[in-house]
Amino acid sequence: MTEKAYSKNITKICGLLQTEPTPEVIQGLHEGFEDLSRQLRAGPFVEVFEATLSSIPFSALFSLLTAPDNRLITSVATVTGQLLKPVTWPMVHQTFEDHIVQGLAHPHHTVKTLVLNQFLKCEQSTEPFSPRYGPHIWKCLEGKGDNDVSRLARQVLVRLCGIGMALDNLLDDDSIVAVQELLDGDESQRFRAYDVVVAAARLSDATFERLREKEIIDRLLKEGSAKDVLVVMNYYELVPGLCKSAVALEHLQTAGVFTKALDLVRVTKAGTPAGGPLLQLAAIKLFTRMVDVCGASADGFLEKHPIASELAALATNPDTPANLRNSAVTSIGAIGSNPAALKHLSTEKTTLAALATTYSGASGELKIECLRAIACIFKHAAKSGGALSQTCFELYEQLDDGEFLGGLVKEIKKGLEESCIAGLSVIQNMASHAWGVREIATHESAVELLLKREPQRVKAVQQWQFATIQSIINAPQAKTEFDSDTLARLGKYVREGPFYVGAVPKVAVKTT
Repeated sequence: MTEKAYSKNITKICGLLQTEPTPEVIQGLHEGFEDLSRQLRAGPFVEVFEATLSSIPFSALFSLLTAPDNRLITSVATVTGQLLKPVTWPMVHQTFEDHIVQGLAHPHHTVKTLVLNQFLKCEQSTEPFSPRYGPHIWKCLEGKGDNDVSRLARQVLVRLCGIGMALDNLLDDDSIVAVQELLDGDESQRFRAYDVVVAAARLSDATFERLREKEIIDRLLKEGSAKDVLVVMNYYELVPGLCKSAVALEHLQTAGVFTKALDLVRVTKAGTPAGGPLLQLAAIKLFTRMVDVCGASADGFLEKHPIASELAALATNPDTPANLRNSAVTSIGAIGSNPAALKHLSTEKTTLAALATTYSGASGELKIECLRAIACIFKHAAKSGGALSQTCFELYEQLDDGEFLGGLVKEIKKGLEESCIAGLSVIQNMASHAWGVREIATHESAVELLLKREPQRVKAVQQWQFATIQSIINAPQAKTEFDSDTLARLGKYVREGPFYVGAVPKVAVKTT
């Protein structure tokens, strides 16, 4: 039987491994491993895998990773990674612990990547993990800019944080020292470390307390006082993730994190934002996200930190810069989409009234943002029903002095895609409420607008129109609120689909 190509190649590699590492030998090894990588991919994998390891043990492969030639290191690392694919994490750990530590400290990114990828196999808290690994994995986050190694190291660390035994080792004293060294670096390096710190801290109050005791949490909080606007913006991006822990939320509140953020949102007596437009936007986004983080206690958070009234002031002030005014409206909609937060807004009243006032005088992008905010509130309040549905009805009655639906029909008829979609989404979400179905049914122009097919409109608008009608006829109140003829027309529309075009009658042409 003719010797297979991979066997010849393995024999060639073994021969070269027994000779002095001259430039010619290193070149030959590089070419041999390049060929072996292709042969492993071409397969049959198991056959080539077994033939390779029966002649070239892993120990030999790992020793080649210290060769003085980057091309050879890369080709050997590629082959080693292919051979390690079917090897489980416990076996990798048991057999290659020393090599793993050496590989994590290796100067070549390919070797670091090879080793880091092995940690992604670690899935259960019962699997073995060495305390030697932690500091070395953390150090893979080093560097001024993101690169393949730092991104992979962050992924590995975040994953391992969710595994009990691994987390303990990633936060032992040696690892904490490595983290503290990272936090002495530049912004990019610090925030890579902070990403992982937040992922760990949110897992339990005990983990948060350990990181706080080691002063790592407070180092993060100090970033909120940085002079660099981008640093503060990045800091605010991390805060909501940190507050998954009740203990963390209380610590941040005591530290004045949200009081300071609220000060950034407020407009000074001179009419300018205290922290500058970018910081104001970042602080608004922080509060918007915090409402969902707090969940059922969102109303308590809003009571303690009255962001709603500040958003109302920004939304209704015509002198507010357009982007901030739009953001304030968007935030009102996002906050109102949380049932507990909407309950607070229904009691506070100022903010929903401000949304209605802003809509009545709005045009262009601001009007679209108002419609999106209204649709968001109507949609999520429907799931809770009862008092929150009544809150939505009260908001509806304030819009355009009770003439909202008529004005909305006119807005949709203008045919602008974004306005059409935003307006139709409001009507669709109105259909989730008993009062909404009643209002639609008694508004003839709204019904006719929905039933009128306009093939020239973009498909997205036609799909929204179809979805809105579907929501209406699926509403429990549809049969009692609509007359039988209208209900039949709505049902026919749904059966025909969103893009139906009726037959066009042919015109007879007289011939002579």
